[in-house]
Amino acid sequence: MKLIMRSIILFIAIWMTFFSVLAEANSAVYQCYETVSGKTVSVDDVSQLVRDYNVVIFGEYHDNQVLHRLEEELLRTVYAQHSTLAVSLEMFERDVQQPLNDYLASDITETAFLAQSRPWPNYQSDYRPLVEFAKKEGLQVLAANIPRPMASHYARQGSLEGVEETMRQYLPAVHRAPDGEYKQRFFAQMQSVKAMPKEQMEAFYRAQCLKDDTMAESIVEHHHRYPDRKIIHYQGDFHGRYRLGVVEKLQALEPGLRILVITPVLVDDFEDGSAKARNLQADGDIVVFVKRTTL
Repeated sequence: MKLIMRSIILFIAIWMTFFSVLAEANSAVYQCYETVSGKTVSVDDVSQLVRDYNVVIFGEYHDNQVLHRLEEELLRTVYAQHSTLAVSLEMFERDVQQPLNDYLASDITETAFLAQSRPWPNYQSDYRPLVEFAKKEGLQVLAANIPRPMASHYARQGSLEGVEETMRQYLPAVHRAPDGEYKQRFFAQMQSVKAMPKEQMEAFYRAQCLKDDTMAESIVEHHHRYPDRKIIHYQGDFHGRYRLGVVEKLQALEPGLRILVITPVLVDDFEDGSAKARNLQADGDIVVFVKRTTL
C-alpha cells in the first residue's frame, strides 16, 4: 500500500511540475493586460471576468501559434468556470452547420465531417482542438460565417445578384456597409498590403461587412435562443479591433449585450512601455501582447 501511495504522489508531483513549466513557458511568449486597470492578468483572471459578459470575442492572427494555444487554454479555463457555454467560429460557415452538428453528436466520422465542411488549411493544428474539446464536453459550436462562395461572389461582382436561391437563406437579415472609422481602417489596411482601385476596395469592404453582419447575427440568434449561455467567438483580429466590425454589429442588433473583446498586439519586447501605452487605449478589453519572434 505504501508503495502504491508513493507512486501516486510521485505521479501527481510530475504532472504539477509539467503544468507549472507549461504555464511559465506560455507567460514567456505572451502577456495579458486588462485595459481598464492596465494590470497584468492571467487566463484564470480572464475566465473570472467572463462571468459579467454574454459574449467573448477573441481576435486572432490566423498564423500565430501562441494565440491558437491561448485560445484553447482560455476555452478550457472558461468552461471550468462556466459550463453553460457555446463556441462560435469564423472558420466555419452557416451552410455547414448540419455536418458540424452531426460530427459533434458522433453521427458521422471526422473524415465525413471534414469532407463536407470546407475546413481551413490549418484546421488540424489550430482549430481542431477547439472543436474536439466542444465535442468531448457536449458544447454547441456555431458555424457563424457567411459561405465563402457568397462572399467571394460579392467581392468580385459588387452585388449579390446571381447568388443561387438555395444559398440566400444564409444571408443576414440586416446588411450594412457604412462609412466611418471601420471603413477608413479597412481601406488603410488593404492599401498597406496591395494597391488597388477604389471600386475594388469598396467591393471588398462590402464583402467584409457581409461577413461581420452574418457572424453577429449568428451570435445574437444563439443568444436569443439560449440567453443563459455564454458564447466565445473566435475570429480574425480585424473583425473586432477597436470594438468595430462584428462588435459594433452585435451592439446594433442587441444593445444590451455585454461583450468582452480580446485583442492581440505584436511586440518586440514586453518591457516596451510606450508600445503598451499605445495599445492599451482602445484595442480591446483584454490585450494580449505576443512577441514577434513567436510567430
